[in-house]
Amino acid sequence: MNITTFRIDDRLIHGQVVTAWIAHSDAKQILVCDDAAAKDTLQQSLLKMATPKNVKLIIKNLEEAKQMIETDTSDTKTLLLVRGPKQALYLIDSCKDVKSINVGNINMKKGKRKILGNCWLNEEEEADIRKLAEKVEVEVRAVPNEQKKILVHLL
Repeated sequence: MNITTFRIDDRLIHGQVVTAWIAHSDAKQILVCDDAAAKDTLQQSLLKMATPKNVKLIIKNLEEAKQMIETDTSDTKTLLLVRGPKQALYLIDSCKDVKSINVGNINMKKGKRKILGNCWLNEEEEADIRKLAEKVEVEVRAVPNEQKKILVHLL
């Protein structure tokens, strides 16, 4: 598999992903790596409804996704989606050709601080972002035509 975009977005598939990131990635498939979605048929149905008909949707738990990334030798252009920095950190070493991770939306919750727009992080997530930034560029922007900002510089 050819991961053309690796994105952290706690909403997974939504309007910005469908209208902008799929085209930007030239993705023929979306790989959602999420333990909760992998075992919840309602979430799976909603993700399928949000995915364009011409794009294949694969939903895996993190362990299955990691194995798939490590063993899939196809050149299928793939948009990889995870909910948060912890999941990205779990997968990044398996994504050998990925040089950058895009952070889209991480919603506000109690105990988080606003970093930028719709990017709110708690201390553990900030630590995970710093670890990711040691391996790849971690940039934040909602849509591809926005100017990217390097997330670790905003912490």
